[in-house]
Amino acid sequence: MRLSHSKLVGGIAGLCLQVVVLAQQSPYQLQIPKTQKADTRIELPGLVPPQSKFLLDRTVYETVDFVDDKHLLVTFPVKELLPRIVDDPETDQDRVVKALLIEIASGKVVGETKWRLHDGWRYLWRLDRGQFLLRIRGRLSSFSPLEQMKPGKTFEDRELLIAEGVFKGIAVSPDGTFLQVEMQEQPDALEGDPGRLKQRLKTKAVFLEQLEQNGQILYGLRGDANFPGAASVPMLSAGLLDMVREDGDHWGFEWKPYGGTKAVDLAGLESSCTPGAMFVSGFEFIALGCRGDVAHSEIGAFDLEGHALWVIALAGESNSPMLKSAGKSGRMAYGRLLTMMSSGASSNTPDTVLGQEIQIYQISSGRPLAKVLAVPPQQAGLNFDLSPDGLRLAVAQGKTIEIYNLPKPTAQEKKELEHALVMTPKPGESMIHLRSGEKE
Repeated sequence: MRLSHSKLVGGIAGLCLQVVVLAQQSPYQLQIPKTQKADTRIELPGLVPPQSKFLLDRTVYETVDFVDDKHLLVTFPVKELLPRIVDDPETDQDRVVKALLIEIASGKVVGETKWRLHDGWRYLWRLDRGQFLLRIRGRLSSFSPLEQMKPGKTFEDRELLIAEGVFKGIAVSPDGTFLQVEMQEQPDALEGDPGRLKQRLKTKAVFLEQLEQNGQILYGLRGDANFPGAASVPMLSAGLLDMVREDGDHWGFEWKPYGGTKAVDLAGLESSCTPGAMFVSGFEFIALGCRGDVAHSEIGAFDLEGHALWVIALAGESNSPMLKSAGKSGRMAYGRLLTMMSSGASSNTPDTVLGQEIQIYQISSGRPLAKVLAVPPQQAGLNFDLSPDGLRLAVAQGKTIEIYNLPKPTAQEKKELEHALVMTPKPGESMIHLRSGEKE
């Protein structure tokens, strides 16, 4: 979605060509680590693995999140009788999900609860300061399991009152402090002539920022947008990333600070399909493109100083990418479904999906740190996570969670991380108002 509040500037095709050369000469393409063995295994009491077909339809079956470096939050559905709800919509797909707070060192469950969900969409996001965002139908709330480790209090939540509507998209910045919440407003009942056209559904997005007030963590309104897809725009508290097709297969990126500050041209990517982009830290972003066919993926890393850090073309055919980052440690995890016959995400079946591959990269250098195959594969891609310090990877494997220790950063990578942290734009203070077809 192009945003019209500032004119895009081209002229980066040369940079795109340079990135391709870097990708072809990358020393890492032939040095991707083999799948390694887990260092720790944690049993999940009560988990019943589902049939494979239910894991390949985008339904969120299981989530794995580090709360901090010592605790995991794991959720999965459990079989229970569901009490009838009066006037419950026929389209609902009710289920009960169990949430476990687990101490990694001992494998002990130190807190648990259950939630009744009404659909198969994503319901949990990790925020900053040990907070989590929970969505149950049209209700958003936040909770902090480590701050309230008391009987009955571990999962006590606080509702976020923002607006009425049906949630269409939710995104959280890499540092967990900036939220994009997109909704579709419910139209009023139409009266009069039954032949009138139906009211057009209105889309609205609100932006929230994590704040601390009198020792409490709150979420204040930072701005809004009025167009579909606002939740998918790569945004930080300081600005947003815009993309433009330069020519042919060349795509350019532009950093747009809020508040009218001049936009900055960045390096671009050569891709035969429209690339997707997302921030993996407050200074670096990843572009996901393809070479020749949408099933042949490539990953490019860039920063807000205009540098193309690296580009790697991935072997084999794949779809359903998912990124998890630990931006403050300079690392990211990239998961994808390995497929056959160039099958698209909408046609994934147990016969076409070969497995789920998860690879860990150092963001600044592109150094691959580990490769793990998750069993069973899950298209939603929320079955793995990186620890905040970037030194451990947690992956759901059957009825267990496996923990993998990762290599420590090199001296050069520590310097690059320090530079990224110093150069991270400061959070903005101006209100954000994004409009489709209008100036900001």
